[in-house]
Amino acid sequence: MLSVMKRSAMCRDCETVEREYQLAVAEIYSVVGGRFGTVSEKLRELFRCQDVRDKAVKALDEHKRAHARTVSGRRRAA
Repeated sequence: MLSVMKRSAMCRDCETVEREYQLAVAEIYSVVGGRFGTVSEKLRELFRCQDVRDKAVKALDEHKRAHARTVSGRRRAA
């Protein structure tokens, strides 16, 4: 599978959010290739999976930004 981030540059949290993203994409492929009773059911499940993927992408982006802030010395206090 295609990795969004380089494996060598990943911290434990990077690996977690990357794995969530990859699982969400795999679920989308599963829905697309799967059989459903109606087209409406398939689309409903596809849209749900896309929402999960979008949340994973957002989490990955926010995590990458946190790394960028840390590297640039602009880390915010928690």
